[in-house]
Amino acid sequence: MKIDTSIAFDSDRLHFEIVNEKFKDAIFEALSPVVAKFLPFIPSGKLEDTQGFIDYSIAQLNKGQDITLTASDKQTGEFIGCCGIHDICKENVSLGIWLKEAAFGKGYGTELIQALEGFILKNMQVDYIIYNVERNNSGSIKIAEKLGYIFDHEFVRNIEDVKILNMLQYRKNVK
Repeated sequence: MKIDTSIAFDSDRLHFEIVNEKFKDAIFEALSPVVAKFLPFIPSGKLEDTQGFIDYSIAQLNKGQDITLTASDKQTGEFIGCCGIHDICKENVSLGIWLKEAAFGKGYGTELIQALEGFILKNMQVDYIIYNVERNNSGSIKIAEKLGYIFDHEFVRNIEDVKILNMLQYRKNVK
């Protein structure tokens, strides 16, 4: 599947665009241990690894496998977080989000998921959307349930010997 590399769209408060070097420093600074706790990687604390994340994300976009976006405040341009439409296939896609700590508790997570859903409904033909959350991430679980996602199953994601995530998979039919 060929994906437009210049994707950009807005929600009520946020502007979304393909992840790029414009927000490299902000992404690097935002990936605190608190933010990374439930993410499927361990931040290295090296700016060059943030560049690696951007390069990898663009390569996945060019392969048609993932769309990784930055979310910024529409009025100020301030970086809020990253989100993505991952594992793109004919049947489904998987959503992922993360927010910087200063954005926690302000409804941005719900807005991110709703904006991604809107993009999917306008631009993709899938049967359902997957939203995987870590069992202890109560904020993401609340988002899933609030937006009508239904619990499907549990699984374990081994990142490294030092990081094991106990995941809950939620699904939402769109057809």
